[in-house]
Amino acid sequence: MTDYESIKLRGVYRSPSHLPIWEVMDKGGIWGQVGVEEVSLEYMADPPDAEAALFDSSIDFISGNHITPYALVAKGLPIVCLASPSNAVRDRVVSRELLTNLDELRGKRIADQPLESRSAGFQHPTGNHMLFLRRAGVEPKEVTWVEIDASGAALRAEQLEALKSGAADACFATGGTEEYERAGLHILELESLPMINGPTLTTSLDRLRAPDRLGERLVKALVLAIHFARTRREDTELILEGLRRREPAAAGASSRSLLRMPLKPYPELTGIANAFELCLMKEPDAKSVSPLALWDLHYLRELDDSGFIDNLYAGITGAA
Repeated sequence: MTDYESIKLRGVYRSPSHLPIWEVMDKGGIWGQVGVEEVSLEYMADPPDAEAALFDSSIDFISGNHITPYALVAKGLPIVCLASPSNAVRDRVVSRELLTNLDELRGKRIADQPLESRSAGFQHPTGNHMLFLRRAGVEPKEVTWVEIDASGAALRAEQLEALKSGAADACFATGGTEEYERAGLHILELESLPMINGPTLTTSLDRLRAPDRLGERLVKALVLAIHFARTRREDTELILEGLRRREPAAAGASSRSLLRMPLKPYPELTGIANAFELCLMKEPDAKSVSPLALWDLHYLRELDDSGFIDNLYAGITGAA
């Protein structure tokens, strides 16, 4: 896995939360180690737009797209996922009244993005919230959804206002909840939900056949970036500080998300099953194929079997 030809890559990322690992790849010199001399990486909110760009070869890869690809595979389209560095979501419930269990939301009003939104198509986070409810024995139709078609800071501000005004009884929150607590609202901690999310490596079979060893390079770069974040933490913090200054949408970028990434970024089987369940909410015909048909892990397996990943961490205690 050496002697790469020099290539340039084009990609898109589906959420600003993906930027920390890509910033480490760039500023940490990772791309140069796999023969990539330049990477163009742009934000694209809508899954169909990202997939169309992939299929017409305008881009080489997508960071993300976790739900719709299963339906595309069922339709015979050549989309494929190569690795998953994030396999769980960690949310909390914010409520006007004190809750001790998620099933107490039955019959309540929840402020959230619509499952299908004008701003970004199918809303993965809203689907996650529906699965949280289902696992507590509450079907999504047993609550009233107060729809807010916004994202990021604007979404949180509108959710907070809905709770303060009494227009909603609760909302789900990812990340810090300090502003909700200052408003006197209650926080219910939830167990993590297995879920494919974050900067999943998504590409197409056609693109894998074009640039020299594209799949190998992408997976190796991801593994090296995770290693960099785990073993060079001060350098990583400096890199992320620069990212926060440059990109307002990445103001909350933190090394915590990088340190949670597994040394070997295989997807979790239950995460795949839950992502597939969300896909079936939108595209029930996708049940005609196995959800595993989307995944090609042989690049990661070859890297793993070669001893490359184990050797990176040899002699480093507490790295796992």
